[in-house]
Amino acid sequence: MAAVSTDQYVDILRFYAHQMSLLDAQDVKAYVKTFTEDGVTHHVHRGQSLDGRAAMLAHAEQALPRYRTVVVRHWNDHYLMDRAEDGSIAVSYGSLVTLTGAEGVTRFESSYAVSDVLVREGGELLVKSRSLVRDEPAEG
Repeated sequence: MAAVSTDQYVDILRFYAHQMSLLDAQDVKAYVKTFTEDGVTHHVHRGQSLDGRAAMLAHAEQALPRYRTVVVRHWNDHYLMDRAEDGSIAVSYGSLVTLTGAEGVTRFESSYAVSDVLVREGGELLVKSRSLVRDEPAEG
């Protein structure tokens, strides 16, 4: 693994800003297009894997009614990025999800450790795989 250049780093941050704005706007059809056609999302904490855009879209559309009466925000930070020899980019970051209701009160939904593999297809960055692990206290 090698460090990404400053230009690549900024390009990747722009990609995530765009991707998360689609998710926050609940534009799930556009959001799933930020993944490769055969992209995979692993919800490790649920033991669930969504393989391909169609599965991701079906899952997202099923979840949408839960979020129709709130404003959803995904707050991502602490990005670590490395370029692999095959040109893919491994990205890890933390993600906090907030929900704001009509009364203006914001509540925290979940925080996650996220690991992505990004690739370029047709000059465009896309997610090849994403693993999400919900933060939970260590047993002990």
